[in-house]
Amino acid sequence: MGMQGNLLDMTIADLIQHNCQDRKTAQLKIEHSGQQAILYFEDGNISHAILGNQMGEDVIYEILQWEDGIFDLETGIRSPRTSITRTWSGLLMEGARRLDEKLLKASLVPSEQNDQMEAHKMINLDDILMEMSGEVTGYIASSLVGLDGLMLASHASNNIADQEAIAAQMTTLLKLVHTSVEKLGAGEVEDNLTTTENAYLLMRFLPDKQYYLSMTANRKTSNLGNMRLISKIYAERLSKAMIR
Repeated sequence: MGMQGNLLDMTIADLIQHNCQDRKTAQLKIEHSGQQAILYFEDGNISHAILGNQMGEDVIYEILQWEDGIFDLETGIRSPRTSITRTWSGLLMEGARRLDEKLLKASLVPSEQNDQMEAHKMINLDDILMEMSGEVTGYIASSLVGLDGLMLASHASNNIADQEAIAAQMTTLLKLVHTSVEKLGAGEVEDNLTTTENAYLLMRFLPDKQYYLSMTANRKTSNLGNMRLISKIYAERLSKAMIR
């Protein structure tokens, strides 16, 4: 059983996630600008990847940057060898980290006033949230908020009234959770999940613990595991984008 498609409709990160979560044994061929990458899936992870003379993890980090092309998935084909041992989620997170570094280097430009390099520019935070919205099935809204309750950036699939007031109230909730966890001696809070009849509301601290990412998605159509993974990846991206 096979499947063909276009990367404009399904990103490489989505293809990796879906095949690994479904624990498929399969071969995935991806063509982009005259190049062809071949990925092999087994036991819920990527076991092998080839791109020209390259093989292994570096192939994944290279092709995660491909935004257009076509793919062909054929199930039942086993990998001829093992060149990757890192988990699929680890590959995606490392790929996102490397992409961030590349964007950071690209933002460093020579000053027209002198020979010194200017401080790197802050990536538009709203644009990052907009990009994240395309990675989350059933996405409703997201925001970047400081522990003072002030919202730095936001994005929503539909108009949501009083987002700033909502952000302030959710900050109070997150602070109460953090205080209670400290008193229990249960360790650091990574994220806080509120589940309602219709939605998941996930709040994740950025690494500096001074800001948090809030994400809301439709409970019936979203995947909670995917939400947690994407929130972790984008919390790190937002944190790096805020460094001047």
